[in-house]
Amino acid sequence: MIDKKIKRINYEKKTVLAMIEIYCRAKHNKNKLCDECNEMLKYAYKKIELCPFLPDKPVCKNFHVHCYEKDRRERIKKIMRFAGKRMFFFSSCFIFYLYIE
Repeated sequence: MIDKKIKRINYEKKTVLAMIEIYCRAKHNKNKLCDECNEMLKYAYKKIELCPFLPDKPVCKNFHVHCYEKDRRERIKKIMRFAGKRMFFFSSCFIFYLYIE
């Protein structure tokens, strides 16, 4: 059970990192994360690590509990909406890795 939870936490972290990197690179013209995006990443990691519903929880948008503060929830939704459409082009190997893991 612990191994399954650790795998899911790592999966969630890799996914959110990839999405924030894609967003930051496109919107803030940075090769590395800007302060704003780095802060969002740290917040997301904290929420992932503390999630009591893992490893069996569905993706957040399909779940009845939203743990992000309202303003940060809107920000991560904006990031995910933008990056989700582009993940295949920027990270096709990463997506393949996520699906086989």
